[in-house]
Amino acid sequence: MAMNIDSPYRQAAAKLPVYLASVLRKKRALLFAVLFAITIFFLFSPFSPNIAGSYGKHSSSSPSFGAVKNQDVNDILRFIDPLIGTTNGGHVFPGATLPYGMAKAVADTASPAENAAGFVSDANPITGFSHMHDSGTGGQPSLGNFPLFVHPGCVDDDYTECDFSLSDRPLNRVPDSVYASPGYFTVNITNGVRAEMTTTHHSVLYRFSFPGTEAVRFAKGVAPYSPLILVDLVDLMNSRSRGNIKVDPETGRIVGDGRYGPSFGSGHYHAYFCADFKGAKIRKTGTFESNKATDEKQLLEGVGWGSAGAWIQFEKPDEEMKDSVLARVGLSFISVDKACENAEREMEDWDFERVERDAREAWREKLDVVKVDANGTSEELQTTFWSGLYRTLLSPQNYTGENPLWNSSEPYFDSFYCIWDSFRAQHPLLTVIDPKAQTEMIRALIDIYRHEGKLPDCRMSFCKGYTQGGSNADVVIADAFVKGLTADIDWKTAYEAVLSDAEIEPRNWGLSGRGNLVSWHDRGYIPQNDVDTNGTGPASRSISRGVEYAYNDFCISLLSQGLSKSPSLLGASSTSSQVVDSSSYRPNISTPWTSLTADTTKYHHRGANWRNYWNPSAKDLFRDDRTTQSEDIPYFSGGQNASSSSLDVPKGYTIQSPFVGFLQPRTLDGTFRYHPTRTCSPIQNQHSCYYDTALDVYEGSPWLYSFFAPQSMSTLIHLMGGPDTFVKRLEYYHESGIAYMGNEQSFLTVFQFHYAGRPGLSSKWLRNYIPQMFNASVNGIPGNDDCAMGAFTTWGMGLGVFPVAGQDVYLIVPPFFREVKVRAGMDLKSPLSPSHDYHSEKKKEAKWAVIRTVNFDAEMQGRNGGNPVYIQSAKLNGKKYTKSWITHEFFEQGGLLELVVGPEESVGKDGWGTNREDLPPSYYEDEKFWEEWERMDRERTERWKEEEKAKEEGNEVDGGY
Repeated sequence: MAMNIDSPYRQAAAKLPVYLASVLRKKRALLFAVLFAITIFFLFSPFSPNIAGSYGKHSSSSPSFGAVKNQDVNDILRFIDPLIGTTNGGHVFPGATLPYGMAKAVADTASPAENAAGFVSDANPITGFSHMHDSGTGGQPSLGNFPLFVHPGCVDDDYTECDFSLSDRPLNRVPDSVYASPGYFTVNITNGVRAEMTTTHHSVLYRFSFPGTEAVRFAKGVAPYSPLILVDLVDLMNSRSRGNIKVDPETGRIVGDGRYGPSFGSGHYHAYFCADFKGAKIRKTGTFESNKATDEKQLLEGVGWGSAGAWIQFEKPDEEMKDSVLARVGLSFISVDKACENAEREMEDWDFERVERDAREAWREKLDVVKVDANGTSEELQTTFWSGLYRTLLSPQNYTGENPLWNSSEPYFDSFYCIWDSFRAQHPLLTVIDPKAQTEMIRALIDIYRHEGKLPDCRMSFCKGYTQGGSNADVVIADAFVKGLTADIDWKTAYEAVLSDAEIEPRNWGLSGRGNLVSWHDRGYIPQNDVDTNGTGPASRSISRGVEYAYNDFCISLLSQGLSKSPSLLGASSTSSQVVDSSSYRPNISTPWTSLTADTTKYHHRGANWRNYWNPSAKDLFRDDRTTQSEDIPYFSGGQNASSSSLDVPKGYTIQSPFVGFLQPRTLDGTFRYHPTRTCSPIQNQHSCYYDTALDVYEGSPWLYSFFAPQSMSTLIHLMGGPDTFVKRLEYYHESGIAYMGNEQSFLTVFQFHYAGRPGLSSKWLRNYIPQMFNASVNGIPGNDDCAMGAFTTWGMGLGVFPVAGQDVYLIVPPFFREVKVRAGMDLKSPLSPSHDYHSEKKKEAKWAVIRTVNFDAEMQGRNGGNPVYIQSAKLNGKKYTKSWITHEFFEQGGLLELVVGPEESVGKDGWGTNREDLPPSYYEDEKFWEEWERMDRERTERWKEEEKAKEEGNEVDGGY
């Protein structure tokens, strides 16, 4: 057994520097000489493992280190660091995988609350090497099934002296031995083993290298050179309820399966593996439960929770293997046979270098749709950019052909984890850079609806994940439609799916769909004290769910409007060529329906429901919880037109800012209830509003959610006091510490200065957060990556725009590069551009959307960014362009956007993007619409109050209401 951190040897080593400091100088020099001699002896002793990480002759055999050393300076893969975000809550998966790959191999670490993706860049020991993971998620650790662990030998050549269980076997990594690049991961552990891994789509190939000495010395004895590899049925969450494993003593093949639970959802899933080994003769095989191993049993069946698995011990590796053993692990969610088939098909040749080379080429091809002129941009910024783009392509994971739940010819993607995060930046980015994959993901979402009755908001491991806010798959579908991503998608079923979200409440809306729909349809908001008899779910988050429901409905209105103009899309499914016109179309849903035109009006009107939460009287108050009791939280009444003076400052509260008017919860009778405006922000009770919260907001404060009306920004700006006050308020939000960039809801707030005619301030704050919070360090993202943090940097740094998801709108900002080229969508969707024509002449003739920075100055933006850079003027395809936004046509057809930049903000009537006609669109500009809306709100509020009063007098509802 290797020394652990609690051993007396390590404790003595920790005290050594203190002891040495008290020794006289001459004696200390002599002591150092003796210690140096002992160190040299053990380094070259046949009884010492090589823990220095050099591995002598094995270093040259590593394709990755050799490839990096001789890497082409123009190879963008050298700017990708998968280790970014592997600490500080980033939960990034840094291991070997392919774009959207199912197989994701990495070393797992014993890092509580941090190892959601397996590996963490900390000092915790390694528990094993597992083959499937999710990346960037919150919740519990995900997947990590069937880890391998490797011993170079067992003390006294007794296999029972090796450590088998998850609690006993972890070992420290050798400092500075971790290396990761696209398609490859390696680490050395302190028992002398070096682990390397690379992947195909469904399989992993490991290479375990050993010191090559005749024996290895450990704290409790000497272990002869006879490697032992074990496979454990555990997963990262230790969720297994039962499992089976078998080892073949003749071939060494180990197969197994288990039943596990999802990390942020409900249900269970089955996973299967098939492990083969090459490079050494088999000595012994057996099984283990906990830390008790035997060579008498080769099969375990129905084993429950905890460590249990199989093992195989080898003789010294064959000479041609150069002291290494290969392990090939095939994976499946269908069966053991399918897992074996996957491995045999994808890795028949056992060629580690070939597999790694193919993986790197797959990443180059996928990333080749973006090209940058990086002259003058630091390597740190280039690494931040390319690594962010890389992370965007890790998930969702393509499980097509591995779906055990239903038979379908449609693609199947999993790990939509969660759409609440990804709809805002990641999915719009995939529409631009990988429209084929985005199309397949939308088809997968629609197929999930076909077979399970609802679109998911979150999904992992074939299980329903928890719904965090609205039904935001509606936004993903609408976003694709308004950007012309219509081919090969069954829009008839897609439209039925979003109507189902809007109209039909499921029994458990905590897992899919929406809740409180009776009140939503009748009142236009979710009452804080609503009684929902149609379904169950967390009775909370009334503000955050409400503003998302409103935006979901607005996006449905865009979809219904578009479909009414393109009726042929409603008749063409993947299995039918029937064509209908919009007047004869009828969705297959169980609620009353009239027409697409009526839907457009209905959902457009519901899209204004965010305003039902706007309380113009709400002040920015702060309560010191040490002096004020919870029952002192003030209630106050008043409709939409209540004056700001109607709320006095209660005892124990102070006014934090002059800004008045926030989104606030309402009760059944229309009365507002006060929700502290800063609660759930970094400066006040940030961790009080996760999924189990009883509050009215989710992972963000009323300050944050009060900015979320992307469909009606002109109205919001008016309610906040006009453009100047809105700008001051939005700046205050970013500079006061209320903003938290570790959650995706804050992304859009960085760019909302555009709507007030100050696009320069969007650039200013973007360059404040990059590189302050988004950079190339291991803690270089501010929160869970969700495969969306990388999308934020890709948009802002490279593409020079940020999307308003669900709309055909991109807000323009100056990129961090001299020039960026993005392959035009019309080419990416063409049959002439599959990945196999990466080197073809046709690809060289591709159309590009080019964003060029005129007057680019490296000193102006700062070596690693951070300095404000402002657009002074712009041209689109050679013509003057004053709008601060563009449409998807630019990325679809290609073109040239030239941005002239300078160090001073361009303001005033002659400034770029500052005039009313140059602002991004707001879709609720009609004053008569809002006049009618306010009249109806007053009338409804009076009616609700009378109804609630009558109920109380009649004792028809609980007196607490």
